[in-house]
Amino acid sequence: MFGVITLATSKGGAGKSTLARSLAAHWFALGHHPALVDADPQRSLANRHDPAGRLAGLPVIAEPEERVGEVIEELRLKHAPVIVDTAGFRNRTTIGALVVTDLAIIPLKPAVEDVDAAIATYDLIQEINETDEREGRPIKVAMVLTMTQRGTVIARHVRTQLASANYPLLTAEMPNRVAYPEAGIEGLSPTTVEPDGAAARDITALIHEIMNLEKHETRKIKGAAA
Repeated sequence: MFGVITLATSKGGAGKSTLARSLAAHWFALGHHPALVDADPQRSLANRHDPAGRLAGLPVIAEPEERVGEVIEELRLKHAPVIVDTAGFRNRTTIGALVVTDLAIIPLKPAVEDVDAAIATYDLIQEINETDEREGRPIKVAMVLTMTQRGTVIARHVRTQLASANYPLLTAEMPNRVAYPEAGIEGLSPTTVEPDGAAARDITALIHEIMNLEKHETRKIKGAAA
């Protein structure tokens, strides 16, 4: 399992917070010990979280400042994965989170502006991978389409565009379903509210693909060490 997963994009409204909460709730439901770091100044995760509610055992730490890297490193000693939600723009906090992350997830809606922001974020991560801090351990990157309506022309176009340029776009998506905002009102996820529902199945598919990325990365590291 990736120790630290950071959701990042230089454009707001792409579904970062919803996806971060959904991933954490899924692993929490499976008996793992995830933690959420809300590094977005809007504090949408922290403000909605009920420490006495159904996700009471899931720590949600608000840290929208430059100390975010230290907070992440402290949490990863006891929690896995540590999932970090960042601001919808490039700032030092986002960069600080990415420097210590294992997997960066770039969510994007099927829209031209979101594609441009996703590519800019991807380029930023590659810049970070060239720094001394990441030497020998590059950040793994995955893009995820969010708020999609299956079969639409724009979604197919975006997927084809990114795939043809060899960007790491996951096959699984987070479709536009009312279950996400409804669960989010109480700081919950569809996995928590309706574990057998369509939205929960969407998240399960994403989780499986993320886990396969981790297995591939582990095999690659072992092969390099042999």
